[in-house]
Amino acid sequence: MTPNPSSRAAEPNADQQRAARREVFQYAVRRFGVYLFTLWAAITVAFFIFRLVPGDPMNILLGNLTRAEGRQRDAAEQEVIIARYRQIFGVDDPLPLQYLNYLRKAFLGGLDLGPSFVEYPAPTRDLVFRRMPWTIGIFTTSVLLAWFIGTGLGALIGWLQRSQLSKLAVVISTLLQITPVYLVALGLIIYVGYTWRILPAGGPYARHLQPEWTWEFISSLLTHAILPMLSNIIVIGAGFTLGMRALMISVLGEDYLTFARAKGLSPFTVLKDYAFRNALIPQVTALAIIVGATLNGTFIIEVLFQLPGLGTLFVQAMGLRDFNTMQAVVLFSIFAVLTLTLIVDLALPLLDPRIRRLA
Repeated sequence: MTPNPSSRAAEPNADQQRAARREVFQYAVRRFGVYLFTLWAAITVAFFIFRLVPGDPMNILLGNLTRAEGRQRDAAEQEVIIARYRQIFGVDDPLPLQYLNYLRKAFLGGLDLGPSFVEYPAPTRDLVFRRMPWTIGIFTTSVLLAWFIGTGLGALIGWLQRSQLSKLAVVISTLLQITPVYLVALGLIIYVGYTWRILPAGGPYARHLQPEWTWEFISSLLTHAILPMLSNIIVIGAGFTLGMRALMISVLGEDYLTFARAKGLSPFTVLKDYAFRNALIPQVTALAIIVGATLNGTFIIEVLFQLPGLGTLFVQAMGLRDFNTMQAVVLFSIFAVLTLTLIVDLALPLLDPRIRRLA
């Protein structure tokens, strides 16, 4: 059988394949360069902002030490203790030297920015790594669930845009999207947690339990995590719903959908294989954009629901002017947000079937 010349011409030749691979590689290099520059700029801004915070952390640390020991020291002894603490925490060094040490510890020390005021002399890295699983668990689960639910619901609403139910869903999603996440969290705490007593209103797990690999502890942990995750899912999922609906409406008038309907394909097949797939790629980009705001909202949720995550640690450190711990939490947030954004950016060429066909 003689091959069809038109189909052979449509196939990419070797030069086109090499050009596509080169473009994908250049795209990845550019994105990684932007990632490194943004990472450096963000942690630099964080360093100088914390130096502008009013209050001397050494005096606060000395006050905590005095209250713990229950005795008052004379002025000379206080000056000796403060001088020793300043030497330990490196705040007497010139600002450029502090900045260089900060960069070295941030990039090479694994968030080990020195001892923490919150649990002195524990390193800040230990505190961050100890609280990190709580934040990552709530954040990752709620974002993924919100994305899947919002994407599916938004595609259906956009496909059925003329129905009354779709119009009602748009109104509800708009109201939920503009509602601050802390108001949603407070509403769930007041009504679901205290008024109706359906789910626990706070805490990581039941007070009488200890962390261990038992079904009682795991079930208590999951039950206490429902309301914090639901707070994120409601607000973020509403945004994903509206975004996917707009993307679906933008592709409904395309010629390839008209051609698919003319072929006699079922509405579900047209929705799934043509409209949904082409609207999905920008929705993946929206996932990268929403990561930063979602992580900040997760910190607030942790404080409201009394979860031992990074948000609660940051509030404790802020009360003590604990620069080391605050900077470590901020550095983790910066690194997590930028890294997730980079991963999504690098995945976009792989998700685009046109680039994948060439490369």
